[in-house]
Amino acid sequence: MLCLSRYFRFNLVLFFLAALLFQCGERNKFTGISYDLTRELKKASTKVSGMPEVSDPLTYHWKKNPGRQSELPIGRKWENTQITFNTDKNLFVNHSLDSLYLSPNASYEFEIASGSYQFEALIGFLNQNQNKRNANGVLIIESNQKVLMEREIKDTDVEVWNEFHLRLQIEKNLKITWKSKDDHLFLAEPLLMQNNFEKKPNIILIVLDSARKDFFGSYGFPYPITPNMDQLAKESVVFENPFSNGNWTKPSMMSFFHSEYSSNLGLGNSWFTTKPYQRKVYYGKKRENLVSILRDRGYYTKSIMNNVFFLDYTTVGIDLGFHNSFQVGMDIFDTEALTKHALDFVEEKKDIPFFLHFNLNTPHASYSPPPEDMNYVKKIIPAEAFYKFESPVQRYIGEMVYTDREIGKLIEKLKALDLYDNSMIIITGDHGELFSPHHDYSYHFIMKTRFGHGETHYDEEINVPYFIKLPSPLKAVRNKIDGQSSLLSILPTVLGLIGLDSEAFSFKGVDYSVCILSSEPCPKEDKIYTEGRMSESVRTEAYKYIRRYPGFTTVRRTFDGEPHQMQEELYDLKKDPEEKVNLSILAEGSNLLARARIDFENGNFLTRNRIHLRLPPCPTSKCRDNGSLALQGSFYQWQTSSTVSIQSSSAKSLIFEMETGVEPVEIMFHTVNPEMEGSFRFSRDGLPVSYRLGKWGIETAFSNPSQTREFILSEKNPMGWMTSDIPWVYNDGAFSGTTESSIQKEMGKEVKKILETWGYIHE
Repeated sequence: MLCLSRYFRFNLVLFFLAALLFQCGERNKFTGISYDLTRELKKASTKVSGMPEVSDPLTYHWKKNPGRQSELPIGRKWENTQITFNTDKNLFVNHSLDSLYLSPNASYEFEIASGSYQFEALIGFLNQNQNKRNANGVLIIESNQKVLMEREIKDTDVEVWNEFHLRLQIEKNLKITWKSKDDHLFLAEPLLMQNNFEKKPNIILIVLDSARKDFFGSYGFPYPITPNMDQLAKESVVFENPFSNGNWTKPSMMSFFHSEYSSNLGLGNSWFTTKPYQRKVYYGKKRENLVSILRDRGYYTKSIMNNVFFLDYTTVGIDLGFHNSFQVGMDIFDTEALTKHALDFVEEKKDIPFFLHFNLNTPHASYSPPPEDMNYVKKIIPAEAFYKFESPVQRYIGEMVYTDREIGKLIEKLKALDLYDNSMIIITGDHGELFSPHHDYSYHFIMKTRFGHGETHYDEEINVPYFIKLPSPLKAVRNKIDGQSSLLSILPTVLGLIGLDSEAFSFKGVDYSVCILSSEPCPKEDKIYTEGRMSESVRTEAYKYIRRYPGFTTVRRTFDGEPHQMQEELYDLKKDPEEKVNLSILAEGSNLLARARIDFENGNFLTRNRIHLRLPPCPTSKCRDNGSLALQGSFYQWQTSSTVSIQSSSAKSLIFEMETGVEPVEIMFHTVNPEMEGSFRFSRDGLPVSYRLGKWGIETAFSNPSQTREFILSEKNPMGWMTSDIPWVYNDGAFSGTTESSIQKEMGKEVKKILETWGYIHE
């Protein structure tokens, strides 16, 4: 049977013919996800035919990307396509779905256990000719060479998602064929469903953009501006002092979805763009994240958001593997549209286990609450208290009221559908917001005001709400987690609460599930690391240490104001919880600063590419060595001998000087980004010298300093490194995850021999 939504615009005559052949039954009878067909593609039993060998099908339609989580070989990557339709050009609604892509006359065949299934999907079309606005063809579904459905599609609108439901009796396999002259079909989130499953708790992760912890009644705000979330907190396990691991959206959300720092994922923290080399690093390894883990375990996964960082086709986003992503790009009007879609979603999927990421862009600037919410704020906050807040903060409070009202609608809907008790609900913020005048030390290049985020690491910018309402029948032994915690804990804690062993994965975060459900003591997060734009911080219960990357230490109060240096900041959180006195520039803070630096170095929070430089011994008692490095990427930090003097440095270049004695000297420079390319020059006693490069030690003339990635890379000390009589440089590629296979190593030896015979390498 084929059930059609009101949007499915088939030819009317064909629709009535279809009704004679098939009857629409109860969709909800079949409720368990048995086969997630886009994930079945990687299995050897799947047969694909008719797919063209093209690098990018339908190049004109730029809102698409290969499904990055499907683990398909590169030659088949477009079979699973994340395809996005702009379904509402007024609100900039982008509806992105994980799809089977069928070009004209293509087919897929899957090996499926025999049985009765409900086939659920959405169908969309595009044309070879982008100006043609309708599609035509025939969709055929077979099992064991028996046609179960053959349907003509005629003059159906393109770039529209249409519901598709079909009850199937499958015998051993399922074959899907699309026949058309020049139209392309996308079978989105194709699921085979049965009713023999164990009901799992729904998981709802609510992320509020720019939500400060101290504006929630459950965390001490004196006026009832968040009554719905405060009531939810009373029924939840509340984390007393939680912190985000990024001071703006992208690094924060990437970190807590993966329980790993954004930079270690290859995604960085400096700017919005996700560059090609960052994608290569991110997708080059299997990255476990909350979405993919839950999806692999039978959850339907949905993101409802105003957040382009989870859309891969954009220049800023990454594909986390959601079945369905609904993104609204219009500020101010987005919140109610997102809430409405969330209410529709929980009703539509109420009979299957789902993971919902619900991400509201309130209370993020521009702080534009509806008038009725501002009026409410003025009623509940006395005038003498209300007007002590600066105007942007007043409007922020209004947005908190607005946000809470929308969250209340979702909670009420869950209760009305009898889903509330069996749902795990997590509420948090991706970061906070900077309001305090005493922290307005620099020009804020995005908001151009201190009322924003992404510029500093003070608690008000990274201290967020975080509480978890447990699903029935779980019972919490404690309702409060004392001490500081980080959002890296979300992923392992959620897995632990639904009975999955988080230790089977490699997470940076802490699993609090054991101490929530038993009297076991809770783990401690002694050091919380947070990333910012070319900056980072470490927070302990005693102090906060902030550092900026070399070359990024100049700040100014206004765009054209007087610049000043702020390489480091240090605050005694016991004596100075508002972080007003920077001890790093005071003599009284020297001992604590030394301790903080050591704690930071020992933390090993980030993995970076490292440029290794070895200067050979001086043939006489002493030599004066000079060198310069210029990187395509930026410097993160360096580790040098006490004899090395840094003459000048910037974000991308550095000049050093030193005296070399009878022992060789090794220097290591860490880079921010994973690019390999760089230029190097060396001189000894005023005379330029050549140097060796990379794993093969190719000797490079000082007059030609530019190098390529292949020459400079070596994952370990090259052969001959310890005995070279001239400087040697290589990049270990640790950040890029570069390692050689056994075959590559053998080929490398062969190439090395050839280069030796050519005279390029001299031992």
